[in-house]
Amino acid sequence: MFQSRWFKVQNEMYFARFNDEITKSWQSSFTDNDYSAGKIKNNVAFNKMPLRDPETILRMAEYQAMIYCKSVFDDLSVITNMATKNLRVGSFKLETTGYDYKHALFWYLASNQAQSSLILVHRGTSKQNADDVLVDLDVLTLRQTHPSLKQDFPYLNFAEKSFVAQGFHSRFKKEQQKVTEAVHQALQKYPTYSFIVVGHSLGAAWAYLNAGYFAGIPEYASRLSAVYTFGQPLLGDAAFVDALASKIGINKIVRVVNKDDLIPHIGCEKCLQPANVNEKWISNTNGPTKWIDCQGGYDETCSSGLECKDLSWENHSSVGNFSMRGEFCRIKANAN
Repeated sequence: MFQSRWFKVQNEMYFARFNDEITKSWQSSFTDNDYSAGKIKNNVAFNKMPLRDPETILRMAEYQAMIYCKSVFDDLSVITNMATKNLRVGSFKLETTGYDYKHALFWYLASNQAQSSLILVHRGTSKQNADDVLVDLDVLTLRQTHPSLKQDFPYLNFAEKSFVAQGFHSRFKKEQQKVTEAVHQALQKYPTYSFIVVGHSLGAAWAYLNAGYFAGIPEYASRLSAVYTFGQPLLGDAAFVDALASKIGINKIVRVVNKDDLIPHIGCEKCLQPANVNEKWISNTNGPTKWIDCQGGYDETCSSGLECKDLSWENHSSVGNFSMRGEFCRIKANAN
């Protein structure tokens, strides 16, 4: 989501640190305090790792962080060099990339041989891209009876009067053909790999719609293993979001909400928290990260129980103390 103060905070928090500080912060995110070379579980297949385990979530957060790495058009060396740094993600390969009109990375599809996985990653709002801002500010809604929704999500009950945010839907439609073609080719190329969809902020809403679309197509649905959303804004009403969740598989969805992040509580006009999508909430603001498994989006013991005055922009681009902004790509190779 766009907000001038938020971007100012992000610049102060995430772009003013030295490489040693960035590396130390990343190292502190390990739950077992062991980040040494050869000890990170970057050779474990995705289907062998619990979906909601912090280490699995943080693996996906690393993929997400890399989409914000600074690079020029057609030069992705900043990202590809991350495969040499003994991260949780280990060695990976960029299969397909998509760019916005500013020639900045918009989405990418990566493969990871050691982890037998395909990962589709969606970028959140960029302050350099006016289209992102317009999407965020579009609070109008599309009813479930809209022709495009009938075409892309034919499994919905069109007798219901549920809706989706028009802005988020427009982002999904803009790249739908390119993303679908890329995923189709990759699934054929790697027939035994898990397929994972990941997104942050605006990209999380986009990722969720892509996952809902794939879930309605048998050849994609059978391969879709998980959906990870970080700081996802409210996508529509609860009926729409929960209908997609049921088709995707509720247990495949990991909706990560960080501390007192404001964005998961706002979205289109009359948008609501999903009733059946369980949060993975990071509740603390200081000390070791505390992860809490929540019971649906209305669980008052989790982020839904926070009062509006307690919500903030400051933790929107983090998972606990792990930064998902472009500074992550300045991390040093693992050094003890």
